[in-house]
Amino acid sequence: MNALTSIQVESRNGMVRVMLNRPDRRNAFDQRMVDELHDVFEELARDREVRGVILTGAGPVFCAGADLRWLMPDRSVSMEQAQKDAEQLIDMYRAIDEFPHPVIGRIQGAAFGGGVGLLSVCDIVVAAQDAMFALSEVRLGLVPAVIAPFLLRKAGASFMRRFCLTGETFSASVARQFNLVHDVVEPERLDSRIGELVEAVLGLAPEAAGHTKALLRQIQSSQDIERWQISTHANARARLSSEAQEGLRAFFEKRPPAWAKTSAEEAIEPRGEKSHHVAGERIQ
Repeated sequence: MNALTSIQVESRNGMVRVMLNRPDRRNAFDQRMVDELHDVFEELARDREVRGVILTGAGPVFCAGADLRWLMPDRSVSMEQAQKDAEQLIDMYRAIDEFPHPVIGRIQGAAFGGGVGLLSVCDIVVAAQDAMFALSEVRLGLVPAVIAPFLLRKAGASFMRRFCLTGETFSASVARQFNLVHDVVEPERLDSRIGELVEAVLGLAPEAAGHTKALLRQIQSSQDIERWQISTHANARARLSSEAQEGLRAFFEKRPPAWAKTSAEEAIEPRGEKSHHVAGERIQ
């Protein structure tokens, strides 16, 4: 994998900060960013030291969606190439959505189009009170098709009919009303709230957290009888796991479990001492 240019990755104490890093383009996606996000989340998913990810953006805007210069290049694009681009884009969203540890979205400024799609694949989303959102694809003659499956699951059909068919901007409080955002805080409290959530994540049993995410995805796409079978099997498997044994022992012995981290402060420090290695590259 080539050195990263569109995102930055920093790791400390088990938490990884993945930062969209095209502030001059309001962190809009181009092909390189799509590829890098996909590859980094795939690589981090295989790292047993990782406990969670904070997804954020450099500069005043979280993500402006797809870079229109990428969608409308100087050269003509065939249907085959457009299909390939769409498949790579959905693979990126899937890599984040299926990541086996909690992903915390830190939203400042604005999230438009595909940036709203990123909210829909984060597990926990915290937005600044003054953040703004929009699904403006139809105003440009486009369709929010790639993000639609994730957005429909997260916010529902009523939300999509209302905002995909007007392209209007909406506030953080509206985003919270439709479950796109979980917490809305004053801009100056954004990092402190992220720190509180990191503290909670660092207290989780890592394998149990991964199994929980997988279970929720599985039962969401199953019929009732399948959900019951899947859920009972997951319950039994978790009960017999080594993590459960350690967690129960720690509870009765009134001590932290072996996996518990002691401090979230180091984990979310933007300039950590430890860099993360992805596919042989050292990432600062």
